[in-house]
Amino acid sequence: MGRANDLQSSSKVSIPKSARAHIIGKQGSTIKGLQETTGARIQMPKMEDMPQGGDEDDDMIDIVVEGNPIAIQMARKEIAKIANERTPAINTRLRTIPAEFYPFLAGPASSLESSHGVQVQVPQHHTWTSQPPPRKAGPGQAEFLPAFGDNHITLGGDRAAVQAARAEIERLTQELRQRLAVEQYAGIDRGQHQYVIGQQGKTPDEFFGETQCAIILPTDDGEDIITFIGPADKLQAAKEYATDLASSINSSSLDVSRQFRNAPGGARVHARNVTQYLRDRKEIERLEAAHKASIVTPILEDGAGAWELYFRDSASGIRAKDEINQILRAHPPSRMATVPIDPFFHRHIQRDITPRVKKDYGVHVVIPDASEQGAPVLLVFEGDSGLNPEYQVPRDSPSAEEIKAFKQGLEDARRHILDIISKQAAIISTSIDVPKM
Repeated sequence: MGRANDLQSSSKVSIPKSARAHIIGKQGSTIKGLQETTGARIQMPKMEDMPQGGDEDDDMIDIVVEGNPIAIQMARKEIAKIANERTPAINTRLRTIPAEFYPFLAGPASSLESSHGVQVQVPQHHTWTSQPPPRKAGPGQAEFLPAFGDNHITLGGDRAAVQAARAEIERLTQELRQRLAVEQYAGIDRGQHQYVIGQQGKTPDEFFGETQCAIILPTDDGEDIITFIGPADKLQAAKEYATDLASSINSSSLDVSRQFRNAPGGARVHARNVTQYLRDRKEIERLEAAHKASIVTPILEDGAGAWELYFRDSASGIRAKDEINQILRAHPPSRMATVPIDPFFHRHIQRDITPRVKKDYGVHVVIPDASEQGAPVLLVFEGDSGLNPEYQVPRDSPSAEEIKAFKQGLEDARRHILDIISKQAAIISTSIDVPKM
């Protein structure tokens, strides 16, 4: 019967990927010395078999140690010693934690910093840009997905302390999966959202502090649904708190198309043109800032919908509507024209043609958004003053002489654009004969 230490076996040692080079040493000197000293055979993983990308300190690799039990024990001890000496501190990302849990983990993370001596960075809670909110998977259940992109919790510090902190955060995460519920609420109009969360309302952290629930606002322009995440017994109070914040403002509707009932192309169509132009000119943003209001300007398939105004002070709302009506009167159908152009040429128009059209004809060009399939290019007459960086859209109804100038400038600009586009199209569509080789 052989002795115990003559029995051959194998064992694995997990080390950080970044420690691999230190175990091997210059030209393999360290690993060769370890094998000679301990009598064990040490097999390093090949580069192509190791984790690729990510944070190097965050990836662990396995070293295979073969030999008798004593040799394996000695080799494992020496390998661990080198790894700990070379990588005593690490930084790691927790890639499996849902971002919806961050508000609930921020408090415990601070405690972990003091109790474990690690640095914990929890991304700031926001109300949603990178991924859609969680979905309800059933009564009292929700489907939470890992945070998107690089929006992860990071830990830094001594390896053992980081591992302990990581284990604690993962344990808390499992508890949150069981404890948190999701509720969706469509009772608050989109224009009121900023009075719940935003410049006119609370910050996400303040809302969480008041309700112990996280809140996610929709990013889709046509969506009104707000998502609340929290303990089931807290969700109703969170909805009521959001409703109270939203109801503290006044609202008013303004049907822009009523100003243009006799528009040749239809009142709603011209209302859409005016809305697109004022959006493009950042005039809606200026009006919101000037009157401390929120203005929602929906554009629908058949034209512009009614504008919705939200404001705290009734006087501000009255002044805002008055100024808007002045602007609308100054932009009759005669000030605008549309040109149907293949979207293929939109970038060329925006980059090369628009500056010349503005300079030579006093016409501002609005390129439709990529999502507006089939929408024409919009031309708006501004005159020479449109070249001024401080240009202010007019408020006065145009005179007959001015309307005449509008029509001439728009027709000249339209002809110029179509002429250039037709030449470009001719060049693109020209075929050439290539001699056979």
